[in-house]
Amino acid sequence: MKHFIYNLEAEGYINRFLTAGTFCKPGEYAKATLSGTVNEWLEKGFSVYENPCRREMIGQRTGVLPEYVDLSECGLGAEVEVFGCHRQVELYVPFGNQGVDFSEFYFNPTYLRTYCYAGLFAQEEERAEFELQTCGGVTLWINGQLVEDFIPFTRNMVKRRRVSAALCRGMNKIVVCLEDLAERDTDYYFRLRYLGDQKLKICIPAEDEVDVDEVDRLEGMLKDMAFDREVYLDGPVELSLENPLGREVDMEAVYKPVADKIARSETLVRRSKYRLAAGAKSLRLFDAERELPGFYYFTIGCRSGQVWVRRKIATQIFNRELLLSRPDTLEGRKRRALQYLADTEVDNVYKAAAILATGGDRKRAGGIILEELAGIDARKDCSDFHLIVVLQIVKQFGELLEPEVREEVRRVILNFRYWIDEPGNDVMWFFSENHALLFHICQYYAGMLYPNEVFTCSGRTGRCQRERAEELLEEWFGTFFGEYITEWNSNAYIPVDVLGLCGLHNLAEKGSRWHQASEKALDVIFRDLALLAHRGTVMTTFGRSYEKENKGNYAAGTTALLYIAYNRGNLNRAALAYISFALGDYRPKAENEAFLETAEGEALEYRKTQGYKGHVNLYLYKDRYAQLSTAVNFRPFTPGYQEHIMQATLDMTAQMYVSHPGEVQPYGNGRPNYWAGNGTLPLAAQYRNLGIMMYRLDPEHPVDFTHAYAPLMEFSSYIGGEYTVAACKDGGYVGVRAVNGLRMEESGPCRYREFKSPGRDNLWIVKIGNCREYPSLEAFYESLDGMEIHWESGVKAEVIDQRLGRMVLTRDGFTVNGGSPYDYPAGNAGTVRRIWE
Repeated sequence: MKHFIYNLEAEGYINRFLTAGTFCKPGEYAKATLSGTVNEWLEKGFSVYENPCRREMIGQRTGVLPEYVDLSECGLGAEVEVFGCHRQVELYVPFGNQGVDFSEFYFNPTYLRTYCYAGLFAQEEERAEFELQTCGGVTLWINGQLVEDFIPFTRNMVKRRRVSAALCRGMNKIVVCLEDLAERDTDYYFRLRYLGDQKLKICIPAEDEVDVDEVDRLEGMLKDMAFDREVYLDGPVELSLENPLGREVDMEAVYKPVADKIARSETLVRRSKYRLAAGAKSLRLFDAERELPGFYYFTIGCRSGQVWVRRKIATQIFNRELLLSRPDTLEGRKRRALQYLADTEVDNVYKAAAILATGGDRKRAGGIILEELAGIDARKDCSDFHLIVVLQIVKQFGELLEPEVREEVRRVILNFRYWIDEPGNDVMWFFSENHALLFHICQYYAGMLYPNEVFTCSGRTGRCQRERAEELLEEWFGTFFGEYITEWNSNAYIPVDVLGLCGLHNLAEKGSRWHQASEKALDVIFRDLALLAHRGTVMTTFGRSYEKENKGNYAAGTTALLYIAYNRGNLNRAALAYISFALGDYRPKAENEAFLETAEGEALEYRKTQGYKGHVNLYLYKDRYAQLSTAVNFRPFTPGYQEHIMQATLDMTAQMYVSHPGEVQPYGNGRPNYWAGNGTLPLAAQYRNLGIMMYRLDPEHPVDFTHAYAPLMEFSSYIGGEYTVAACKDGGYVGVRAVNGLRMEESGPCRYREFKSPGRDNLWIVKIGNCREYPSLEAFYESLDGMEIHWESGVKAEVIDQRLGRMVLTRDGFTVNGGSPYDYPAGNAGTVRRIWE
């Protein structure tokens, strides 16, 4: 038998293994109620809500070791059975990850188990020290002896433990079992760090017929692959990669559209096989017109013999036809949106509603509804996003449904769990404002539909359900009008609020308390959308961000809302965002349109304070060419989650922003991940067109650099230097400068779109401009690169801009030319000021 051999330096991570991936077992736990306050988790973290099913799982697992499974005895390609599931043993390739990571999203409570094996070759025997890090629980055996059963099981919170074990001279067998209970988004990984000073070798066994060198070269090919564009509007979608072998290579791409489908989403998965020709420098996946528009994650695999190497990568695919002519009226755009969903969307309740609204095949719509009801009945997480549309279908099109469909709707509605005071053993998420709103609306209208029926989960009659829902809605609206949206500006979660509020507007009787409250709330949101919009998209600082929204703005829900409401942006498949809007008669106020654009020579400044206990002060500055926005002084130097602190925008793809990666590898599943959110939050401030970000990174965080997202291929031109990069498009300029210097990535999936800056303490400047102020990109670049900066690491930054003057940022505040430019708190309605040059 031969081995894949990798050097392990002192203090290095053992991150090469044989593994069969994640074995899953549905969790069955006692039903229980929950307690907690909506949005409290944003201040105190996820652990503030401990699901009773987790406590039960820990009780069952404590003192009961998992079965010992040594994958080296199976071999690559062999089948392993755990929990009655069969999976093949594969080579785990980390692509920069420090450990083994199988983080994922699970709709129902699911017990997870993963086995890994690595050989560790030592020149000398020693009593070795290791550090275990895990999200989950880890059982470690070395040479068949139990070393540690470390089972903190703290959901999505990494824990560490130092352990010691005897290493013999020669080969040592490392067997790891990783376990956890998945609840929705699940960080699920372990890292094993060797703390000794021997130069060890990680040895992964392979059969004699395996060409180890060939597999290594294919790994190098995937390590360097990239998409050359950030959006494909038409024509071929191609991966840039170079075949390193002198023969054809078998390849595959596994992918599916981002789609809100609660049942049988696995049916959307595409698996395409290819032959990469010898000497090929690219792989054509498909034509953009062939696939549904959206942000796509691909798992790209290549094969040598029986060994597959796989890596994840992503890009945005759209359809140029969606950017063309559009109806001039709100009603016309709503009709167009409904017809597009009816013709194009995947089989979900949004499509079913659109089919019925446009006079389509009611039998087909009924079949889709029945399929989706199965997911709702299983109480999958995000069921509330779908049930609210089922209820609107019942009200608006109920007479069009077949009797068996109406009866199944009735059964599911009566059996559903509507709030935390009702017992359940699911992992539906109740504790954010958007989910809470949808649950309350569903409970309210379900009680109206069946006032005399008994609801199984709560034991209440429908009349009592409605009364309880009205209590909760009163509380929700009180918080909303007092604090506004906690997940500020989020182009992922504003759409969910609109789904709920337009849904309530459609379901409640005209003139009723809830019809009026929903209209008032929608007026606030659509005014805000107009203020935040720039060239048809909302690309600002966000309270919650995801890579698919940060980069996929053609497909974002807020883009579609701007299209329907104001004839800006474009239509897309973000059905969740606009289905309730399109089904109803809500009309945004015409006066909002004055905020959408600025005149030549005019800028708009928008400042506000909002969120949980008024937790964030926001600043936005835009003119007709560019926009910059910031969450000012938001929890600096503390661990981040999905907060997107500063954003500079020219258009849907020509943008720049700075962050501290939450994880090591691009396209991971972490929250925060590589491009969305921050591992450590910066101290940030903004004045007009200039922003300052001071970073002081957590010394324990695995990522010791900050970086800028700057997709150069999306600009018309750029200039890059040792400390500064600036770019332009359509008369707008944007640039970033890092005190520690910049290095452009020229290889790998982030090439020509990432600028790294080393060091745990750093200072960044972000600036926008326009062709009225600066005659050329060179002039704008010089204004940023030649700026005078004095920086006391982590304490004070003094920045002198030729136009704006002297700016000083400390933990105690921010001044411009000796005075404060702010008047926070500014209230959640904010202040709007127009500035003329």
